[in-house]
Amino acid sequence: MYTDPRGGHNRKHINKNFFRSWSPKMAYVAGFIYADGAIEDVRTSSRTCYLAIGINDKELLLDIRKSMSSNHNIYVEKEHWEKFPGNKRYLSRESYKLRVGSQALFNDLVNLGLTPRKSLTLKFPTVPDIYLGHFVRGYFDGDGCVNISYKQGSRTPILSTIFTCGSKDFLVSLSHLLENKISIKAGNVRFQSKAFRLRLRKNDSLKLLKYIYEDMDKSIYLRRKYDKYQRYLLEQNSIQTQIKINP
Repeated sequence: MYTDPRGGHNRKHINKNFFRSWSPKMAYVAGFIYADGAIEDVRTSSRTCYLAIGINDKELLLDIRKSMSSNHNIYVEKEHWEKFPGNKRYLSRESYKLRVGSQALFNDLVNLGLTPRKSLTLKFPTVPDIYLGHFVRGYFDGDGCVNISYKQGSRTPILSTIFTCGSKDFLVSLSHLLENKISIKAGNVRFQSKAFRLRLRKNDSLKLLKYIYEDMDKSIYLRRKYDKYQRYLLEQNSIQTQIKINP
């Protein structure tokens, strides 16, 4: 029986040992939390700690919740306009949030290296080699993107991938890990649009995407990004086939 530290029975269940040992799903969820999650220590006011995960893709959040054996509610934040300095307004898409009160989960994530208000101080954790691809895929699904562009007058797609983070140290460490693991060229981490970005060009992007999706059936993945990668491969193969037919 799960109990509420404040007394009584807690009707919401979760695997409080989820982050205590590494697995493909644990590595993915940890990576995603490093990107799009937060931990809060509010013991002075509510005598517990919280893990919060926010995302625009409800299906992915459902997969994360299921992997943690949780039945906590998923809250919906409707599409709305947000105000920014300089009288700028930004339309925020509908999003979904999972918030779990658990001091055990909080402590285990702290032991992994996560901290409250992490965005500017994030450090890359020590991840067992066999789970690194899952962790990187989790972070990529949270704060990464696949870009496909075209030069004017050309039908050949140009592939690139980008990781974004408020911490330069995190992306530099990631770049060097990928250099050693899959022989990419360590990319330059640059500050752009109020965040640091690590951009990988075509060949290195293909190595990255092949690596992080290699064992995706053992864990979780964001279908939208995977499908974009697959469309690129199909389009690239189609062009190569046409070249062979019409040299």
